[in-house]
Amino acid sequence: MKIAAIFKTVFFALALGAFMFACEQETSSQTATEAEVVEVETDTDTDVRDTQMEAEREYNDFSAWVNEKSARAETATEAEWKEMKQEYKDKEAELDAKSDSWDEKTKQEWKDLKASWKETADKAEARWKKNR
Repeated sequence: MKIAAIFKTVFFALALGAFMFACEQETSSQTATEAEVVEVETDTDTDVRDTQMEAEREYNDFSAWVNEKSARAETATEAEWKEMKQEYKDKEAELDAKSDSWDEKTKQEWKDLKASWKETADKAEARWKKNR
């Protein structure tokens, strides 16, 4: 009888240990899967943030360029003006293609910047027509 009780106790301890080990493996597997999901989400967030920062940098660079060239347009020669105008068209087309991914604030700033350039262009064109 004592031997049977010892076998039952040992068998119960082994079974309990096996079940605990199995449960522990699932927890580790679930934790690893959750970590992978968090890592993927973090990479995606980083990519989005990098893209937004790049777009903002490009917009800011172009805005500075427009401000500089607008001031220069008042005294530029006709040849310089044509060069500025072509450069603006090229940069505008490039940024227009990217503007779909911008937030609403940046889109509005973009519209304002284009309107500002249009005023500058109208003044410069009027000056050239008047001087001809």
